[in-house]
Amino acid sequence: MTTNHAVFFVDLQQNQFDPRYGIYNADTFLVQMTEALAEARQQGDLVIHIQHDGPAGEMDEPFSEAWQLVLPVAPHEKIYRKTVFSAFSENPEIVEQLNANGITHVTIIGVQSEYCIQANAHAARAAGFVVHVPRGMHSTADAQVVADVHAALVAEGFSRGE
Repeated sequence: MTTNHAVFFVDLQQNQFDPRYGIYNADTFLVQMTEALAEARQQGDLVIHIQHDGPAGEMDEPFSEAWQLVLPVAPHEKIYRKTVFSAFSENPEIVEQLNANGITHVTIIGVQSEYCIQANAHAARAAGFVVHVPRGMHSTADAQVVADVHAALVAEGFSRGE
């Protein structure tokens, strides 16, 4: 790692890209996430994957096919699992890892805008990091919700509105 920047890839799991209960514009969004991962790696950013564990029988039941991450995880990249919206609340070692790597800036991308994206952005800021949530780099099932959440993130200073 050569930068003071980390990129969180939040809940990019198979179930989020399933047309039965997936996110808005899933195919395009997956291309964007794939490109973002390649860019983060090329720039030497710390890459962190977040994976949601749902209850037994649900679409995100741990170790089910739908629970699997859609992006490949490099051997040196960490996966943090969670059962609530914010990975920070169940994984205090995230802050330790960020601090140990000299991270001061965090970008939060992935799904779902109104739940885990907002929760992780707030938690990262509360932990003392400069947090950015770029437009078009978070999604959920409804395009209007994505737009509304992004407007709120801009108002809260998490995005420059680009």
